[in-house]
Amino acid sequence: MMRALVAAALCLAGCGGASSVSAPVTPLAPVAARAAIWYHPEPSAATWPGAPSGMSGSLDFVSLFAANAPWPHVMAKTSILGLYAGWVLQTDEQTLQQTIAFANAHHLGLELEAPALQPAASCGGIEGYVPAQTTVQAITLSYLNRLQALNADVQFIKVDEPFFFGSVVNDPRSCGFSVADVASQVNAYVQVVHGVYPNAQVGDVEPIVTSQYVPDVVTALGAYHAAYRAASGAPFPFFFADIDFSNPSWATLVKTLELQTRSEGSRFGIIYIGDQLDTSDAEWTGKVVARFTAYEGATGGHPDYALFQSWQPHPLYNLPETAATTFTGAINAYIAAGY
Repeated sequence: MMRALVAAALCLAGCGGASSVSAPVTPLAPVAARAAIWYHPEPSAATWPGAPSGMSGSLDFVSLFAANAPWPHVMAKTSILGLYAGWVLQTDEQTLQQTIAFANAHHLGLELEAPALQPAASCGGIEGYVPAQTTVQAITLSYLNRLQALNADVQFIKVDEPFFFGSVVNDPRSCGFSVADVASQVNAYVQVVHGVYPNAQVGDVEPIVTSQYVPDVVTALGAYHAAYRAASGAPFPFFFADIDFSNPSWATLVKTLELQTRSEGSRFGIIYIGDQLDTSDAEWTGKVVARFTAYEGATGGHPDYALFQSWQPHPLYNLPETAATTFTGAINAYIAAGY
């Protein structure tokens, strides 16, 4: 997922560190009921002057938060509204106030997506890292304090693919940190978050690109999550799979990750999305429907959290929920499927 944000906070020299004792892992059972729905639309370009390259934005983002917005059924079934940390930092005060007031009025908790890695002098500048010439701590406190001032209910934060972009990816901009170093930096970020929002759950999201991981994606992610548990004393509260849907075996691979995640004592989430090269909202939403049908229908997957998110050119329209080709229309189809 290419969601480069203006974002989050890292450990400066001496901050954070490994916990001396790790709590025993308690494997989790699958959720008894349906997956909780998280909705993370792409902000409109007009509300995000510093949006990352390639994020053109939806056209009716602000309309989602208007009185009598035409998504009452989906809204009633949605538990979490997702926001990009960079957008929170850069959008105008009126838009942010409207968004938070709407979420609070409709009992939507907030999820943020933010990076947690500090670039070095010779590396960084890709997803997962804060911008050069700044610190993780300063930026993180900036967006969290802005939200806290509006009484925003921040319940979850997804740390933006730190293991992949910090340690795994074959890219000269990656700093090539050790697994333990990435885990330590993420643990330090969590401490900054909890200084403002002590009850927020901070979890992991990583791309499931099989060609990049050694010896394989399941083993590598298990090792990283174990390193984080060693650094923090507890497992990640949740893990989201950002799937390479071009892999014909994606569904069975993700089912394996679902089972492993729960064995690690974490909740499992899946991101439903279309493709970067889709040329219409109909094509994009059609793929979303096909993918949740494949995973939760044919494969029998049972995520704890079903996240509908976009950072791609489509969909242009979120509304209304009664149209099959809108973003809320695709979520409405998921609700109707009854998985």
